[in-house]
Amino acid sequence: MAVDITLIRAYTNGLVACSDFGVSNLVLPTNGTTPLSGDFNEVGALSEDGVTEATSQDRTDVFIWQGNALARRIPGQFVKTWTFAAAETSLVTLGVQFAGSTITQTAEGVTIAEKPPATDIRNWVLHGIDGTRAQRIVVPLGEVTERGDVVWSAGGITVYEWTLSGYLDDADNVAYRYYVDESLASGS
Repeated sequence: MAVDITLIRAYTNGLVACSDFGVSNLVLPTNGTTPLSGDFNEVGALSEDGVTEATSQDRTDVFIWQGNALARRIPGQFVKTWTFAAAETSLVTLGVQFAGSTITQTAEGVTIAEKPPATDIRNWVLHGIDGTRAQRIVVPLGEVTERGDVVWSAGGITVYEWTLSGYLDDADNVAYRYYVDESLASGS
């Protein structure tokens, strides 16, 4: 089999955007090129690690008596997550970090009456760019289910590390993927 290095992707640019707190009914993008509506808010700069996608699914092994052999692996619980660290402190990132808290803009900046994080299911879009190629993942129902430590340090920037969990929508999909890539297009 021949190697084709033009099929190797390195998404070195892009964005992560979400709807407002408690909003999960926006009109979602249905391709990889249409600009996002103004109802989506970018979280801004991400740390150099970009976005890490993880999939996990439990399996139950069923063995049979004959030969003590594996007969089936029954699929169980499925989890899809994306982890990334927002590097900007903005109203968007503070709203995600302190979901359900009262955030008030003041003449000096912002005050937050912090509460334990509330349920905060939103629409999310993750978009990676590699030159003229792109990958867009639309998460119709996503929630930040883990928040990393926020470090104040002279040796680095402060980031808000989040793990976004995708939930099934009405069509039983956890995400929609759109690849903008001539090498994958019909007629290629």
